[in-house]
Amino acid sequence: MLEIIEKDIAYANKIINDLLEYSREIKLELTVLSPKALVKEALSLVEVPRRVQVVDSTEDKPEVTVDVEKLKRAFVNIIKNAVEAMPKGGTLAIKSKRLKGNVEIAFIDTGVGMPEEVMQKIFTPLFTSKAKGMGFGLAISKRIVEAHGGRVSVKSTVGRGSTFTVIIPIERSSQGGEEVWVSEPGSLLSTMTRA
Repeated sequence: MLEIIEKDIAYANKIINDLLEYSREIKLELTVLSPKALVKEALSLVEVPRRVQVVDSTEDKPEVTVDVEKLKRAFVNIIKNAVEAMPKGGTLAIKSKRLKGNVEIAFIDTGVGMPEEVMQKIFTPLFTSKAKGMGFGLAISKRIVEAHGGRVSVKSTVGRGSTFTVIIPIERSSQGGEEVWVSEPGSLLSTMTRA
């Protein structure tokens, strides 16, 4: 019983943290990293089943100025969704290329795909097509990418798979994105106990 209670508390805590993450302003701590290193770090955080093959064709150049931890979280959300869209197995191809002053990173899966009505709502908070989930993962990912001055889009065909495309500027400009930096609380408990 204690184990069940602990799991439910952890799940409730995740929901609350997702709500907080989505609603608060984003503070970016910028560093320079290659698309390949960024994707490699994100992949290391996802448990990819044996039935799913990952083909990482991202490149070392050009390097981008990003908040590594936040963008890694956005990529983890996209990768997890791609893996979950391939319950019987498939391939996730990840590619990067320079696009004028931006880098485009595409996540291409051979999963179940999604209909147009789902695609239109996929980045909306609290929208989910899964049996378990709160519908914050992709909404938070979109906010993180936009805070970098970038954009994220999706194309999908039912039965053939989906492509999530993230475009981020190589250099972070002072225009666009979120310009208010705030410190993030260490944990949910610390925010609740402050006077």
